[in-house]
Amino acid sequence: MKKGVLLLQMGGPCCKHGVRSFLLNLFSDPFLIQLPFFLKPFQKLLAKIITNKRVDGVIEKYEEIGGGSPILFETQCQAKALEKFLNKNSSDKYQCFIAMRYSYPFLQDTIKQIKQANITSLDVIPLYPQYSKATTGSSFWECEKLFKENDISIATNYIESWQENQYFVELIKNRIIDSLENFNETRNEKIQVLFSAHGLPQRYVDQGDPYQKQIEASCQAIINVLDEKYKKRIDWQITYQSRVGPEKWLEPNTEDVLEELGKTAKENVLIVPISFVGDHIETLHELGIEYKEVAIAAGVKNYHVTRLPKANTLLIQALADTIGIKQKEIIPV
Repeated sequence: MKKGVLLLQMGGPCCKHGVRSFLLNLFSDPFLIQLPFFLKPFQKLLAKIITNKRVDGVIEKYEEIGGGSPILFETQCQAKALEKFLNKNSSDKYQCFIAMRYSYPFLQDTIKQIKQANITSLDVIPLYPQYSKATTGSSFWECEKLFKENDISIATNYIESWQENQYFVELIKNRIIDSLENFNETRNEKIQVLFSAHGLPQRYVDQGDPYQKQIEASCQAIINVLDEKYKKRIDWQITYQSRVGPEKWLEPNTEDVLEELGKTAKENVLIVPISFVGDHIETLHELGIEYKEVAIAAGVKNYHVTRLPKANTLLIQALADTIGIKQKEIIPV
């Protein structure tokens, strides 16, 4: 049988010419930007106003990281690696597809490929380890809507989250250990590890969104498998980045924590992006440039960000594991 796997990602503009449409799509999503009921009819108009106000500044940020987001290329690499892994370790034939929520290729474009592939079933995996209605929920809603509109009636399995997957946990643990080599072993001061997750308005959590609890579960699982010699070198906490607008967001905010660490003479900081599996503006610019400047100005001497999972073998095994496909045991000759 031929089976399909659909990887879902937020997306990002490949060049500065795509920034406006990306922002417009982003701010038009009622799952991501929840307006009061009396403003909902004006969401697209408000999205256009916000986009016009922010587009020039966002373009400047993309120019500082090379002109565009690498997320499409990295997702394509992940899909290619996953397809190869599945076909090597399963008796079924697999084909992997990708769809972006706010940039090309949109799900509507990918659906054409899915229909032509003549698959018998489809596993839908969000490239967000932790579930939130604003990300995974929004993407699943779009899948169900467009599948129905395009008469796709194949058996579909939605993977809601994989925040404590053993391979994902092992991968982030390894990233932390690798990054600790950037800090001087002889210093007695502990390294401040910040698990930085993408922010979310507090009201989402108050309404029952499991995102915060799943972020906490991911971080605790990683700490649990970290060797004692590394635990002794660090102090860790969870922070949230990318806060926008006047309403209350999940706290503490990454930027605020960095300022406080500098003021209290904490010199060594390691940022672990816990809710991302590929690089984009939040990791390359916000963490890599903006927050680094904040930290150094506050007094932090050594500031590092762990590498993202990208198409690492352990990430591919994590994605395969969510649908029950594990690496075949290697039998010694």
